[in-house]
Formats: sequence, structure tokens, C-alpha cells
Amino acid sequence: MFTFIIGFILVLILLYASKKFYWSGTRCPSKDRMDDKIVVITGSNTGIGKSTAIELAKRGARIILACRNQQRAEEAKQEIQIKSNNNQIEIEILDTSSLQSVRECAIRLRKRLPRIDVLINNAGVHTRSNEKSIDGFEIHFATNYLGHFLLTNLLLDLLKKAPSARIINVASIAHIFFNCQIYWDDINLEKTSYKAFYAYARSKLANIMFTNELAKRLRGTNITANSLHPGMVRTEMSRYAGGPYEKILYIIEQLMTPIAWVFIKSSEEGAQTTIYLASDIHLDNISGKYFSDCVEIQPSKMTLNEEDNRRLWLLSEKMTKLDDSLKNY
Repeated sequence: MFTFIIGFILVLILLYASKKFYWSGTRCPSKDRMDDKIVVITGSNTGIGKSTAIELAKRGARIILACRNQQRAEEAKQEIQIKSNNNQIEIEILDTSSLQSVRECAIRLRKRLPRIDVLINNAGVHTRSNEKSIDGFEIHFATNYLGHFLLTNLLLDLLKKAPSARIINVASIAHIFFNCQIYWDDINLEKTSYKAFYAYARSKLANIMFTNELAKRLRGTNITANSLHPGMVRTEMSRYAGGPYEKILYIIEQLMTPIAWVFIKSSEEGAQTTIYLASDIHLDNISGKYFSDCVEIQPSKMTLNEEDNRRLWLLSEKMTKLDDSLKNY
């Protein structure tokens, strides 16, 4: 019995050590302040986005919470103000799955803000059902990528007014899985058997391809663009799952919590790379890179194909009717 107890204690110590020194990832090495910086964060009422907002607010930034749910955003605002001791927290309604919502949000931001120093495209969805956005696009592609493509382009003028601006796109290592690629003749994934996780991974692939092409187009300006993998993070994205198995999945999730604690990051831990890319003064001239645990890593080969990156950009321009949108500004 004594041997069993000692063994059990040693296992707990090992699990704790592996959690603390490996699975939790790196803490943001930068302590640089963000005083007078204006930061727009999409999907910031929960998860990684909220944790990012809390930390950047602690550093003195003026935070714009760009969220689709007013009540949840108000609750997040109060929490962020209390935890950061910073009252410069504002709300802007934005649903990245709706191109009209993106356009309306961009118009309001251009009216209320003198500039944007940091734009963090963080909002995301991972649903298990085959859905279409209000504009008729596959829901992951629309929400996680296409809405951010349009928003970024509509806010470039505000970013150009900052002394040194940054665009940060939250992607995922999931883009490397399943030989993920863009099916140019099946952008809505209608011609093959639909797999939700693949659709999610493809949207994150698009985020990195977009980042690389954007960085290329912004070369020589005051704006940088980088993407990142936050790690395996337990967030509330699964709340969109729905379906007949939602309760069963919830029970399994609760049973797995003790195990998941070791291998999956908290939202605060998952936000560290985003915080690093937003705040570290040494990154002023770093652009077109992909990061994880606050260090640059290599994404999939497809994201490095400049021809494919340009092709995705041109396709996205058509899907979002970017030229028509820009005429309204």
C-alpha cells in the first residue's frame, strides 16, 4: 500500500512538472508596455481573445472588443476592467460570418478611431455540422478567414495612420493535418464528403496564406502581418457544436477534464504568443512569419507557395466584393 501511495505521488509530480514545463508552453518573454496603443481584437469576449485583452489592457492599451454578442461582450468588458485596472475597454459589434456585419463594423471603427496600432484577428468557430454562412459560404471558411480578410482590408487606412502597426492572425497547427489544401473548384466543400475538422483546418490554412500574401503587399509600409498557432487550447469554440450528440460530448468532455488539464493549455496560456506578437518592440520589422510558443516555426509548404497565396487573395476579393466595399469609404 505504501509503495502504491509513493508511486501515485510520483506520477502526480511528473504530470504537474510536464504540465508546467512543457505542455503549458512558453510565457510571453516581453514586458513591453502598450500605453496609448489602440488594439482591436475580434472574438474577445471569451477564450484566448479575452485573455489577450486582459493582458494588453494591463499594459495600458485601449482595447476594442469586437464581438457578435452584446451581453457577453458587456460581461467580458467588466471582467477585463476589473482584472486590468484599465477603463479604456470598449465594445464593437461584429459577426465575422456575415460580410455585411464586417462592413458595418469597419465603417463605425473608421468613424470612432484615429488609428489602429494592433489588429488581432482572433474570432473563430468550430462546428460539427455542415453549415453555410448568411452569404452562402462554408461556415468555417466564412467566419475564421473570409470575414477577417475583408475586415483587415477595410481597416488598412486606420492601420497606416499608426507609427508602427501590426496585424496578427490566429491560425492553428491543424492546417498541417490531412494534407490540408484549398480546393479551388470546390471552395464550399460541396463536391466531397464533408468533414468539419478538415473544414476548420482549411480555414486556418487560409489564414496563414492570407498573412503571407498580406505581408508581401505591405512590404515597405509601417504595417507588419504575422500568424500564429496558440497551442492546444481549451476554449469555448465547441459551444457551437450543437446536434443530437451535444449532451454526450459534454459528459465525455467533463470526464476527460483531469487528463486534458495536463495536455491542453488554458486560455491564458494559449494567449501568450498573441500577446508576444502584439507587444514585443523587437518585432517592429518582422513580417510574414508564423509563430508558436513565442518563436518562429515553419508552417506547411502550401502556405509558402506565393502563386497559391496570390490566387487565394484574388478569389477572396471576388467572394467579399472587396472593390465595391472599398468604394464606400
